Amino acid sequence: MTRHLPYDRAERVADGIHQLVATAVVNDISDPRLEGVAITCVRVTKDLRVARIYYHTHLSSDEAQNRAAEGFKSAAGFLRRRIAQTLSLKFTPSLEFFYDETIDLGERIDELIAGIKGGS
Repeated sequence: MTRHLPYDRAERVADGIHQLVATAVVNDISDPRLEGVAITCVRVTKDLRVARIYYHTHLSSDEAQNRAAEGFKSAAGFLRRRIAQTLSLKFTPSLEFFYDETIDLGERIDELIAGIKGGS
């Protein structure tokens, strides 16, 4: 009989990668391009081969986003090694980094709602 877990292996691996990467960005990586960067979400494919890491910068300018992208590109090897050393996986997933626009969109929606409330 198969036991149904509250979430699948890909989600558990994503949680582990999220914790490792977020901790490494704050404590272990001294790249100034990654200052003020927060890891917002990690999604792992079902075959555990690719981890998509979403991040947000405290400055939402294009320059800050590009600097963070370059910082992650530079730190990708270090992060993959850390994942391989810490998590028990047959294969270490390749890492893809994406800027998470959801916080910016939420702020824009709040501004629009405030504008509507102020106008009525």
